[in-house]
Amino acid sequence: MEQNKHYAGHYTSPEFSEAIKTCKGVIITCGSCEQHGHHLPLDTDNIIGTEIALRIAEKTDLLVMPPITYGQVWSAKGFPGTISLTPDTLKRLLREIICSLEAQNIANIVLMSGHNGNYPILKDLARELRDEFGWTNIWHFPLASSKELEARAKTPAAMAPHAGEAETSMLLYLKPELVHLERATKEFPLPPADYPYRPMHWNEFVETGSFGDGSAADAEYGRQLVEYAVHTTADLINQLLR
Repeated sequence: MEQNKHYAGHYTSPEFSEAIKTCKGVIITCGSCEQHGHHLPLDTDNIIGTEIALRIAEKTDLLVMPPITYGQVWSAKGFPGTISLTPDTLKRLLREIICSLEAQNIANIVLMSGHNGNYPILKDLARELRDEFGWTNIWHFPLASSKELEARAKTPAAMAPHAGEAETSMLLYLKPELVHLERATKEFPLPPADYPYRPMHWNEFVETGSFGDGSAADAEYGRQLVEYAVHTTADLINQLLR
């Protein structure tokens, strides 16, 4: 991996010590080790989340910490390769990382996730730390998405934005060598009527673990989705963080 000045993992200890004196803060990304159908890698959320965070860092004077590459993936835990942490485990891991950073007088700590299932945990933890320590420098930002861009998809949106046209397009733009379009399936599952009202794993009604048509993916569409997420979130961070 080529050295990246916005990635804190490439810094030596003295370099990091100097950098945090002047930068706006750090980003902690949370991803997942999760099945993404038959055509995308287990690392999909980590790749997309980390790459978007690095591009945001370029525009916001932030550093990106080494990512947390496992997350809460209860819905997909029935598929091979998926590793799911309990919310309490992820929260405790994040809490100890944040406490270590706060002890080093970091100006701001930005929590982001490439995996939607983690986001409520990030928000809850920020609230808990505010109540416990009074810390007001912990932020949580979801990955921004555009209704206009979503409407440009070739295929209708599935019930969950998982391994379908949009996510496959983003990875096709970022890491095309890891995408196997010839293996993509078209699945538009109709969930059971009781799905919203009781716990149910995806493998109870989805065959491959993907929702939508990944074969419709297009790298240019992926570029637009990634750039929207980067620019929108970076603009918001620049408005709010000082």
